[in-house]
Amino acid sequence: MGKMGLMPARLAPDKFLSFFSPWGKSSPLLLTDYDGTLTPFVKEREKAFLPPKTKFLLKSICEAGGEVIIVSGRRPEEILDFVGLPLEIWGCHGMERIDKYGRSTRGYIPEEDLKKLDNFSSQLDYFPRGSVEKKPSGIALHWRERTEIFDMYMEVSVKLLSEASSHSLKVMPFNGGVEFILPYFNKGTAITEISALYPKACPICYLGDDATDEDAFDEIRKLKSATGILVSNDEKASAANAYISQNEVDLFLYFWLNEMTPKGEGDDVRR
Repeated sequence: MGKMGLMPARLAPDKFLSFFSPWGKSSPLLLTDYDGTLTPFVKEREKAFLPPKTKFLLKSICEAGGEVIIVSGRRPEEILDFVGLPLEIWGCHGMERIDKYGRSTRGYIPEEDLKKLDNFSSQLDYFPRGSVEKKPSGIALHWRERTEIFDMYMEVSVKLLSEASSHSLKVMPFNGGVEFILPYFNKGTAITEISALYPKACPICYLGDDATDEDAFDEIRKLKSATGILVSNDEKASAANAYISQNEVDLFLYFWLNEMTPKGEGDDVRR
């Protein structure tokens, strides 16, 4: 997260075309976070379904020949249920993946580190059921709009942070919670792998909204013909190149559909 001090420029809808015009539209690749980006945050995280208009636009982009990959901290099966589209999904910050044909793969983590995560998990037994999400790559504590969960976390946060450090876990705050993760996968490593799998992609765009997306924005800055767009209703520090508001995401997808998809022409962007 080395460039978090930067203030991305506001990207108004009437500037979408000029912002992307230098790169053309030969093999566009749209990468996007899910919660808080494609869909607004909801108090009950199991009800974070994709809005119908957003779903229609993503479906149309894919049918027009555009590549779309969702990169999320959630497990990919969860995202697939919410989206209901045959998209490529990199879940658990890239550890678990489902391709657009439904085939699953998982990255490797040494057994001894998985045991560290399992041993640490008992530290979160203090919190109510439903607020703790256990995943192969980490454990997330969600408070979202539940201030009582946040207050409980603040009471024991010093102890939790110390225990996380002793178990070699990375602490990753996100919008509405905190995750304790094994330091093998993050959205930055996912971007690096995806860009290697899609070497002909141009342009590449990554949409994300919070601290967990900053690793991705950092990696996007290293790629040629790539840009990171922060989804935020307010200006804030980020490694993203520009920002749009939450209510402009569908407008951006509509732009991407009309201007950036190859419409079935040309080669697949993979090797």
